[in-house]
Amino acid sequence: MAEKKDSRTVSSGKLNKPSTRPTQKVAKQNVTFSGPNDEHVRRAGERQGAFHGGARPKSKNLASRPSPRATPAGQSGMNMERALVPKGDQRLMRAGRGGGGQVQRQQGLIVPKGYTARPVIPAKKAELISVARAMNDDFAGKVKTLFDPEREAALAAIRTGVYIGWRCPEFTWDCIRVGDMSKCFCGHLLNQHAQYTGRSVKVKCATGGCECKAFAFVPSRPEDVGEFWFQRRRDFDPSTWRAKCRCKHPHDQHSPNAYKPCRAKGCCCSQFESNFLCAACDRHWEDHETFFETEDMRRQAGIPCGQEYLPFAEMPDLRNIVLTGKEDDDSPYRALTEGEGAIPRALPFDNNTPVQFGGQKKPGFKPVYD
Repeated sequence: MAEKKDSRTVSSGKLNKPSTRPTQKVAKQNVTFSGPNDEHVRRAGERQGAFHGGARPKSKNLASRPSPRATPAGQSGMNMERALVPKGDQRLMRAGRGGGGQVQRQQGLIVPKGYTARPVIPAKKAELISVARAMNDDFAGKVKTLFDPEREAALAAIRTGVYIGWRCPEFTWDCIRVGDMSKCFCGHLLNQHAQYTGRSVKVKCATGGCECKAFAFVPSRPEDVGEFWFQRRRDFDPSTWRAKCRCKHPHDQHSPNAYKPCRAKGCCCSQFESNFLCAACDRHWEDHETFFETEDMRRQAGIPCGQEYLPFAEMPDLRNIVLTGKEDDDSPYRALTEGEGAIPRALPFDNNTPVQFGGQKKPGFKPVYD
């Protein structure tokens, strides 16, 4: 409660003196406006007067404006329906609901008259090759250069029968085909290691002073881990690129054995953990293993071998690009699959299945059993 006393106000035990600041009065001007913006100009004048000491008047239409939250679901206009008309044009929306006006309904969409609405249906099969070809001028040349190491590894495996693949143990395909020029975790190439066969498990490094006891493939190009932007750098030297650990040190500064701890001075890294992902499966290096296998071992495990081991064996155009650099040149592939010394299309899984060799006539002898 507050009570008046000697032209001063007492409120809650505090004594408040009346304000002595003079109130600035704004003189009204008799200005006449015409046109559709009269109400807008009048409100602007009231706001201007409020900033000069007067009280800001409340808008007459404030109470009559509907709250967006209280709008019924059937009257929410664009918020409740998909439409191809401007959001604020409620007149067109109402005309579309009534079946007349300048819009019409087509397949659940409200579109202007004279237009046809076609729903966007995602493609069942993405045309990635067409997109890549359109974005690269020398598409065939770049693809061939990218897969040159794997092509050589595949042809050598088909010729010798010894397949070396880098993949996760549960996969039935290789992420990368490994050849003699592939790099080991110790920093040396495969041809710098001991002799190996299709049943080898641990292939030691033959370089003097190297502690490597088993060949373990490691990516040696930024493209193998999806880092294609390195090639666009003007001063980039591919021979200096190294796969790195999360400790920021490259693989050749880690021990090649056991958990592969870091040997850099002052680094406390106790295990190599790659800071990159495989470009083929998006998994870390430590999730992969290097496998030495024979053709029979791969066939029994359901892993591609023979002509199916070639890069893009299921896509003839890309396969020809990898082999020759041209889409329409399949002569190397036909040389591998036809003629003398060609790759058999289907080999038996055991010794009980007869092998059908081409070019041999059936014998005329027919045994007769009593």
